[in-house]
Amino acid sequence: MFTVSLPNEILFITLFITCQLSITGHITDYVAEHLRKKNFRVIVSAWLAGQLYVLADSPKTISDSFPFSLYLAVKQYVRISDEEREAVERSRRKLPNPAWVRIKNEKYKGDIAQVFDSDLPNDFVAVLVPPRDFPYSMPRGSRSLLDRSRLPNGDAVSNISRGEEVIGCKYKGERYYLGLLLKNVHHDRLEPVVCPHVDDIQLHLQSGWNRSFLKTTVHAFAMQFLRVGDRARIVKGDLRSEIGQVVSTDHPAGSVTLSLILSGNEVDIRLEDIERIFKVGDSVRVVAGPYLGVEGYIIQMMDDIVRLCQDVSKEEPPPCVETIQIGDSIDVLVGEHMGKSGIVRWLSKGGNYLWFQHESSYIPVPIKTVQRIPNLQTLQYTQDRGYDVKAGDVVKVARGPEYLTKGVVRSVDFPNARLTLLAETDHSLVDVPIGFVIKVRDASLDSFKKDIGQEVYIIGGDRKGYRATLYSLSSTDCTVALHGQQRTKIQLKDVATR
Repeated sequence: MFTVSLPNEILFITLFITCQLSITGHITDYVAEHLRKKNFRVIVSAWLAGQLYVLADSPKTISDSFPFSLYLAVKQYVRISDEEREAVERSRRKLPNPAWVRIKNEKYKGDIAQVFDSDLPNDFVAVLVPPRDFPYSMPRGSRSLLDRSRLPNGDAVSNISRGEEVIGCKYKGERYYLGLLLKNVHHDRLEPVVCPHVDDIQLHLQSGWNRSFLKTTVHAFAMQFLRVGDRARIVKGDLRSEIGQVVSTDHPAGSVTLSLILSGNEVDIRLEDIERIFKVGDSVRVVAGPYLGVEGYIIQMMDDIVRLCQDVSKEEPPPCVETIQIGDSIDVLVGEHMGKSGIVRWLSKGGNYLWFQHESSYIPVPIKTVQRIPNLQTLQYTQDRGYDVKAGDVVKVARGPEYLTKGVVRSVDFPNARLTLLAETDHSLVDVPIGFVIKVRDASLDSFKKDIGQEVYIIGGDRKGYRATLYSLSSTDCTVALHGQQRTKIQLKDVATR
């Protein structure tokens, strides 16, 4: 970093934010917002992630405005030429198309939109954004694509076509393209976003508008996480299909150096020309979607879907306590009571003796002389579905100090294999291992009525991985509509609420 002292001259300073920080926590946005609050003029680069243009008299003026937490985020200060300054100014006057922007004001403040037309008069830009208002009844605060099937039939709705393909509709003065609303927004109320987080554009991805642009965006997002030591395959150019190991990365410049596996040669190549290679056994972290933050090991790969063994437990959630518990069925193996069996009713404080009920008698025996009979009715962990329990289910404790307590499940802690239930006798909250309980019945459908009209995750079947709107449900299946598509029925076991 260098310092320039030119008090009588206005400079543009470029800040290159370190790639790692720009990925975690949207540091670029934080830096830009901080500088604006300090009355600097800031332009977010329309070309490279982690690059800002700041109007200032010297780098020192900028660095002095930073708290320590942001001071370390700045990698480099570069004074740009007059020619580049003019190019930056021109980029402010006209946005590229296609491009991502963030709306800065009013109802859609903070929403990510696609540039649809940047050539409108009076500095307006047409953008596509998931609607916040709907021409039909929706729960307040709903975020969804327009559901064409809920619009009235007849002349009130007209198609928008491209050739013979229907790509949208017009209704009550609004235009929708594959479920996205077309809005005209003034240029000054838009901020370029080079590479949005894929969770912020989930509805755009479900819409499928401009698929090539969406694919490029998802790839760019994924490449931000590429690190030294990763393996990658070249997918474009003369070295297509070659595999190499990452030697160095230059995320601001959009390039990477690979050491090719076969020849050992090192080559510089654009990030957009490679794809990351994963293999069974790799340690990974989920960076987007409903499982954001989950870490584990890849144990199976099927096309673009991977199955993880969650790292929190190495193989599966923690096993239930295997020591003898109150409520367990036991057999006496040796001693004067050999051959007798019954239910454990009490354990000595030291843990050496237990009292079990055999017919109408309570018999004390050393714990080391008995064998526990597994209770096959208690909830068991399976690789396919984990623990089959959820909030709202009615359960009964079958072993442990809370033996015979019955109540409704209030919450489930899957990583630690425990749940909390509301006891039906004294309404106290009871925390027990999941494997200590028996499910009495599933949650009442009434408890899920609040989810009607809300977004749900599809976790099984041929639509696995999609999000949809829930419209109705029965004891075995439910009716949902993938955004912009017709309603369909799928099994309840294949759907999860937020």
